[in-house]
Amino acid sequence: MSEPHNHRAYPSAPAGAPIKRLLVFAIFFGWTIFSIYVYSRYSQLGDAQAYLTGGYDEYAQGRTLLVTRLATGLRSLLGADLPVHLAFSLFAASGVCYLIAQGDIRGRYRWPLLALLLNPNFGVWASVTGRESLFVGLLAFFMGAVLGHYRRHRLAPIVLALLCLAGMIYIRAPFGAGAALFFLVYLLYAWGPRLRLSIGVQAFFFLLLAAQALLFVWPHIDGYISNEILPQARSYFTVASATTRTWVDLRTTGDLLASLWWALPLSLIGPTPAEVYARPVMLPFFVAGLAVLGLLLHSVYVTVFKARGLLRKILVLGWLPATLVLLVSYVPFGIYNPGSGIRYASCFLLFLVFPSLLLSATVSVGSPAGAPRTDADTGSARVRERASFPADGPGLALNRRQTHRT
Repeated sequence: MSEPHNHRAYPSAPAGAPIKRLLVFAIFFGWTIFSIYVYSRYSQLGDAQAYLTGGYDEYAQGRTLLVTRLATGLRSLLGADLPVHLAFSLFAASGVCYLIAQGDIRGRYRWPLLALLLNPNFGVWASVTGRESLFVGLLAFFMGAVLGHYRRHRLAPIVLALLCLAGMIYIRAPFGAGAALFFLVYLLYAWGPRLRLSIGVQAFFFLLLAAQALLFVWPHIDGYISNEILPQARSYFTVASATTRTWVDLRTTGDLLASLWWALPLSLIGPTPAEVYARPVMLPFFVAGLAVLGLLLHSVYVTVFKARGLLRKILVLGWLPATLVLLVSYVPFGIYNPGSGIRYASCFLLFLVFPSLLLSATVSVGSPAGAPRTDADTGSARVRERASFPADGPGLALNRRQTHRT
């Protein structure tokens, strides 16, 4: 649902070079080396090793067999485990580089992304063989495609985004569904009819439609969660593991929903202080979990208080509900074991910093190619975007003007 003519200024980005591709590849390379030669000494890279050795039989899920055949094929071609890990890491890093290039991520908007790339909860599993690194790469290409379409309004990024969504849904269906929800809302604003309604009114109608749809499909969702997701999540974690929380018992959808107030932040952070005390090696991941929670809260703050106009509606009505779907879907797999939870969370952590990336892309739309993006705090010119919509049709047609304030 596109907006009418609405001239609102967005916050200008401080001067700063974009994140270099070489730096991104170096970060992922470092995480691969760290994961194989350091992290594996204290915690198993069980799934990664099973993929490399063909440990999953023909009765495994199709997506598991696909990754297994890909990993074993690369291993037979490259002759060792490390090059295979680096190949998966390279795919994820390439997606992040594409994301940075499409969004022109620089200035203060680059720091949340850099903080995430340097976070071990993200880096360890995003840089080794497995579904996680494939999902991270697909998610990064998807986010880059959205930012590219937002800036240039071409069809090719939409096609790429749809292909990435198909891959994400195949690899991790619940997380892919969250990304698909966001993309649906984004397309409604990009291609839908123009509505002269406030964000509050639009949110009301969104909630009304969502409630009606949920009532219609709730019996199916309830059965799927209670009979498949929760039993499957419990079966993944052995009671023999020292880090498995045997006191957690989620058996019904009601149990899951009633426990979200404590299970969701606990799943996102990972180990508790008591678990860190019992196993000090988990301290870095406890600190990293707190950093992830901080990044999420920062993104919510940006969405609610910093974004304006159309951008705010895309984030409030698209990104926020999609993030909620991702987090709720993650809880059954993140609450039972903090070590395994870190692996599952690494898939979608990149999506948590999307608001800052979209703000950076919004500012770059208002700057001509090659023009410097200046710092508002230095008293220099502030480059701002004005969003406008043509009278002859809907869409995210952005008037690329710039207003200079001395």
